[in-house]
Amino acid sequence: MKVINRKIRKMGGTLTSLVILLTAILTAPANAIKTHAAEQTLPSGIEKVQLEAKVDEYVAKHERTTAGMAVAVFDGTDELFKKYYGYVDVEDQIAVSEDSVFEWGSATKLLVWVSVMQLYEQGKLELDSDISDYLPDGFLSNLSYDMPVTMLNLMNHNAGFQEVYVDVMVTDADYIGSLEEALRKHKPAQIYMPGTVTAYSNWGVALAGFIVEQVSGVSFSEYVHENIFEPLQMEHSALSLDLSDNEWVQQKRKELQCYTTERDLIPDCFYHITLYPAGMCTSTLDDFEKFAAALLREDAVLLRRTETWREMFSPSAYFGETDIPLNCHGFWMIPFGVQTLGHGGNTVGCSSYLLLDRAHRTGAVVMTNQSNEKVYNRDMMELIFGRYERSHYTDDNAVPSGGFRTARTVRRGPFKVMSLSYGNVDAEGEDQLWIFDGSGERGRIVFSYEDHIQTSLLLFIMEAGLCFLWIVAFGFSAVSLVIRGIMALARRCRERNVPKGMRRGKQKLGWWSTAAAVLQLAVLLLLVLVIRNVSALAVGDTYIWMFAVIGVLAAVMGALCIYGLVRNNKSDRSFLKKRQRVFNNVTAFFLLVAVTNVLYWNLFMFWEV
Repeated sequence: MKVINRKIRKMGGTLTSLVILLTAILTAPANAIKTHAAEQTLPSGIEKVQLEAKVDEYVAKHERTTAGMAVAVFDGTDELFKKYYGYVDVEDQIAVSEDSVFEWGSATKLLVWVSVMQLYEQGKLELDSDISDYLPDGFLSNLSYDMPVTMLNLMNHNAGFQEVYVDVMVTDADYIGSLEEALRKHKPAQIYMPGTVTAYSNWGVALAGFIVEQVSGVSFSEYVHENIFEPLQMEHSALSLDLSDNEWVQQKRKELQCYTTERDLIPDCFYHITLYPAGMCTSTLDDFEKFAAALLREDAVLLRRTETWREMFSPSAYFGETDIPLNCHGFWMIPFGVQTLGHGGNTVGCSSYLLLDRAHRTGAVVMTNQSNEKVYNRDMMELIFGRYERSHYTDDNAVPSGGFRTARTVRRGPFKVMSLSYGNVDAEGEDQLWIFDGSGERGRIVFSYEDHIQTSLLLFIMEAGLCFLWIVAFGFSAVSLVIRGIMALARRCRERNVPKGMRRGKQKLGWWSTAAAVLQLAVLLLLVLVIRNVSALAVGDTYIWMFAVIGVLAAVMGALCIYGLVRNNKSDRSFLKKRQRVFNNVTAFFLLVAVTNVLYWNLFMFWEV
């Protein structure tokens, strides 16, 4: 009986094994089909084999406003799609091709962060150490807080530095001799405590590039060629200030014409970026793709250890108090239907985007010769990564009340007036992820690249009021000059009919009010010149004399204000004199408004240009 039972159990075990084996055989093809189907679908839901047709259709819809565009899509092992559209020179009908070069713009910053991670992996620098340890003594003379600035602060763009507006791009390659000189020439004030506010900083990234120079002992351009371009066989990439590190690229760049988003020509669109690690790289699409594809593969030659790869792409900053990644060691989280990591770039005439979806091992790069282009560098990416929906990331759609100012601005120095820009968030119209964070001393809206800081109603009223009164003062000065001119002509015509005493009374402070109006309009003219120079990307040296003269004029206006008030109070109290005294008091008030504005907006600080 025991023997029979053993045989039955043995037979039952055999039958069970056969059932399992048959089930596996029958279900294996189905599983294989499912896996294969998943691999053939992009994060957007579009089949990979349909991508080229979808992009062709998309480009056709925007053909009227398209100059030139090159795009490539890839996964962890294969290139899925690469194509060139339009023209590098619309006028001469030179088509975009595999030999065309485009400017990376700020996507160049990723070269800095990969370089930093390489040196970190080699134990040559620490991400959380004081960067002063790697810089010449006294280099960071622009710090305002005792808290040290770390490499992670530079990577996260929260070191606290204000914006730099001058000498970012110049036409003369010899204007700046080296990266160190460019950094020293315009050191931005530190206006936020490190780690508290995100304010995108080209200067901070260039400073990280300079640290790479200090640690490695070679120029940043040389370092990138030796440790990134050459290992990846990026033979058609240039990085230096004048692109002289690759003669082929330097010559090909001369063929590239640039355009607006409406395809209007931008003449003379080539500029030397003085803080070149922050945005100077220029290359073919093929080289741009090689770099991006290497970032998607942990077996690439860029980094030696898997742990370093994982750390580089791990969150180093978050959207406020949430667990949504904001920045991953210099790679911004850019929300689409899925979370992507990467960086966009803009120069005077080119735009680019590098995006990686590491979860689905999919990446894309796009390059155009159009300034601030979004049709391809943002919207077309939805064909690959899906459409952004705020609800995918957070259910909180409450719009915070109050005024907000971008953190990427100037609050100290003669460009402080640029910070007079307030706004709010349109929950329905905003196409990017934002989170309101009220945990700090001041509320802030956290965006990718920069925060918007909540400001008090009192500060807004004061700053807006100062500017409004100054505008009124300019108008008053212009009108008073015209009226005084008309009155002077009329007075000459009827001079004999006007009592001499009255003529003398009117002339006592006549020169004073005229001088006040002329000074006000002279300051206005200088401000117009400043704005025009900013628009024309003039070199910083041209601003120094303007702000110095504004400071001198403000001092003279202050003296005139005091003089006028003192003399005005000594006049008699006849009707005509009383009316004249009112006019003089108004003139003195507007002189005070002008001086107050010059002082408040730091327009006299020519040494901090």
